[in-house]
Amino acid sequence: MERAAAPLGFATQALQAAAALLAAVVLQLGAVGGASAAQTYSLSSVAEDHLLEFVRQMEVRVDSGMEAVKAAAAQGADSPEAAEGRQIIQEVAEVVEANFSDVRAAGYDPQAWQQLKERALARPLRDRTAAYGVVRELLAVLRDPYSRFVTPTEFSAMLKYDVSGVGLNLGTAEEFANKTGMPLPEGRNVGSAAGGEGVWVVGLIKGLAADSAGLQQGDQLLELDGQQLQGQSPFQVASLMQGPEAAPEDALGLQGAAVRLKVRRFDGSKQAVTLQRPVRVLQSPVSSRLERSAGGEQVGFIRLASFNARAQRDTLAAVQRLQAAGASRLVLDLRDNRGGLVSEGIEVARLFLDDGALVVRTEGRARSSAAPITAAGAPATAAPLVVLVNDHTASASEIVAGALRDNCRAVLAGKRTYGKGLIQSVYELSDGSGLVLTVGKYVTPSGTDIDREGLSPDFRAMPAAEAADGVVRTCRLQRAPQLQAPQPAAAVAAAAAAS
Repeated sequence: MERAAAPLGFATQALQAAAALLAAVVLQLGAVGGASAAQTYSLSSVAEDHLLEFVRQMEVRVDSGMEAVKAAAAQGADSPEAAEGRQIIQEVAEVVEANFSDVRAAGYDPQAWQQLKERALARPLRDRTAAYGVVRELLAVLRDPYSRFVTPTEFSAMLKYDVSGVGLNLGTAEEFANKTGMPLPEGRNVGSAAGGEGVWVVGLIKGLAADSAGLQQGDQLLELDGQQLQGQSPFQVASLMQGPEAAPEDALGLQGAAVRLKVRRFDGSKQAVTLQRPVRVLQSPVSSRLERSAGGEQVGFIRLASFNARAQRDTLAAVQRLQAAGASRLVLDLRDNRGGLVSEGIEVARLFLDDGALVVRTEGRARSSAAPITAAGAPATAAPLVVLVNDHTASASEIVAGALRDNCRAVLAGKRTYGKGLIQSVYELSDGSGLVLTVGKYVTPSGTDIDREGLSPDFRAMPAAEAADGVVRTCRLQRAPQLQAPQPAAAVAAAAAAS
């Protein structure tokens, strides 16, 4: 009977591959079909969500079929792994109860969830794989295609995507408490002065530089190479952590410089830690060119393909280079940019926004107390700006486009954007597996719900300079009271820390 597992597992993999291919086909057909821009968006985004949900439901059915065969062979006996399996089910249920946000109103009922959890914990389990199947059944009830269970092997692969370059996941005090579920040490609560010093180690990747140097979850980073980190955001500290870059052909065998840290341990003691930064090989997502418009103006085009750890820095360099070459107007091309690091998207938006301007709002259970995310300091440029978008502009790209349009800083040209505005958090479980869970959604400064709606462009094609300037002027007249209202200094500082 055990032989049935192999073909069933293969069937699951084949189903996932087929559904993914079908989703890509639907998206492409939606882009070229005869429907309107809004209809095209609705067909592609909703179809992909339905396909993802279909795959999750079929995975559950296949898992259930496999377990039924195995349980019959084992005559329903619990194995020694049963207790460990029930622990994983309990952990997943508790994380969902505390953090899941039903932002798409799919019908999540906390009381019904409790009943499902109790029934799941009472089921006989043959092994840990059976427990994983039960977890997938529970998550399928949420009807959220983006919330999913991740096996230990898959979770380990996910952790290898590292922004700091040394194996650190950094966050504010609030993010540490929200993501780990651990209370801060006494005297260092979220609102205290001590809690605001430096940034916190939310998690580490085993075997990389930070772990090898002895950094621990719950450490506060106070100094980096002698520089005080008070007032710095996790994004800024991660950028300081990143090692030097090298061309791919030159990177083999190179070793980066050491970085000296001072941290405060969970018990309040302070310790010096030295770790070795790697040489990073990271392709730039930014390209740029200078063109002369029909009206004779020099226009700088910046193509931003994705939001990796170089997005903000390379976008800033492109702006400075183009303006030095004579560009009086700028075009930011976000077409086909499906997103990436949201923190980088926020930082790119800040390059163009005035001090105190709201970048994005978050809604959801785990984000309800988050400080507003605003721009801090003078913008890098005041040049008129057009943002190019299409139906593959998604996630972090939509945050940038929404922030620039809602603050009357730019107009959007092209097609309605994709509409992916969900916020996912990743939780590590006790056996090394993981849970990716929807905890909220992003909303533009003026209140537009990005998720599933997308952003409607102001123009279907590149506008003339006079037309774009007219839309911006009208926007500023309509929003004058909001745009002129000063942000409290404390709120701006808190927002910088929240990014």
